[in-house]
Amino acid sequence: LTKWIAQKQHEQLSSKSNEVELAHLYYLPKAHKPGTPLCPIISDLKHSTIKISKFLDELLRPLFNKMASNTSVTSGTEFIEQLHQ
Repeated sequence: LTKWIAQKQHEQLSSKSNEVELAHLYYLPKAHKPGTPLCPIISDLKHSTIKISKFLDELLRPLFNKMASNTSVTSGTEFIEQLHQ
């Protein structure tokens, strides 16, 4: 363990049993489609991997944003500006 991450990091990224819940499954109707099919949604904000997921997102988000900046549109105004170019 100490070769990869420090003990403090391990403690920060680990979830305690009283902090974890099973995911909740619910459905949202798609009223715009014929027959009103249901769209399954899984809510897992207290999943056992949420802390490591947030850590990895914070670590990788700047790299992703840099790599995707040329191919991603982040606002309607930006999209319109790109159309005019």
